[in-house]
Amino acid sequence: MAVKWIITDIDGCLSPEESIPWDLDLFGRFARICRDAAEGRGAVAPMTLCTGRPQPYVEVLAKILDIRAPMICENGAVFYSLRDNRSVYGPGVTPEKIQGMRAVRMFVESAILPKHQEAVYQFGKEAQMSVYSENPAIFPAIQCAIEGFVRENSLPAVEISPSHYYLNISMTGVNKGGALRQLMQELGVSRDETAGIGDTEGDLPLRDAVGFFACPANAKSALKAHADYVSPYPNIAGVLDILEKPEFQRTPVGRRTMAR
Repeated sequence: MAVKWIITDIDGCLSPEESIPWDLDLFGRFARICRDAAEGRGAVAPMTLCTGRPQPYVEVLAKILDIRAPMICENGAVFYSLRDNRSVYGPGVTPEKIQGMRAVRMFVESAILPKHQEAVYQFGKEAQMSVYSENPAIFPAIQCAIEGFVRENSLPAVEISPSHYYLNISMTGVNKGGALRQLMQELGVSRDETAGIGDTEGDLPLRDAVGFFACPANAKSALKAHADYVSPYPNIAGVLDILEKPEFQRTPVGRRTMAR
């Protein structure tokens, strides 16, 4: 069955994980492919985004790339649709979990960051948290401290997972896979009609939700082991290579948009 939608992560896929400038030539090529796909031109199926990044970051990319389907932000905790400029919480997000995450944020700001000054809190998130450091060797100690704080204060459980330079703190039961399944249901597509691209263990739920999954060369080994295809090229060069695979070619679906 040919693919009708492609969903891709951003950091480590469209952009490098490091805080460095993007390759504008390669990103320009990707943007043209993405815009053509949205208009029903070219061979590649239309795309949307699934990322740990906050909504404002995703909104900018949506305008550049002409993403017309809702996008998944904050590792599945938030949906954002450019068509109506609306953000809503993803499946599994509850008021109790929101309050718990706010308590964890206060702990991170008051106890973690002063102790680990090479760590930086990523601003802009509503229902998930990320701590950045160029020295990810500090992440196990931070994770242990956060898990202890959650237990001691009887807060809703959290799931903590590292990427290349980020430690992501998410609500239990809230992930990219659950959000993608809801999005696929609204788009009216099956698992076999959806392809995905990711690079870290946080994309494993995404892999489980799609029929075909690919990684760039810089992906974590734990994720590569589950991929249907691993590109020999890193980051966006790898994504461009992946989009040439027949599994990422379109089935004409017209200019479908979603109501939300």
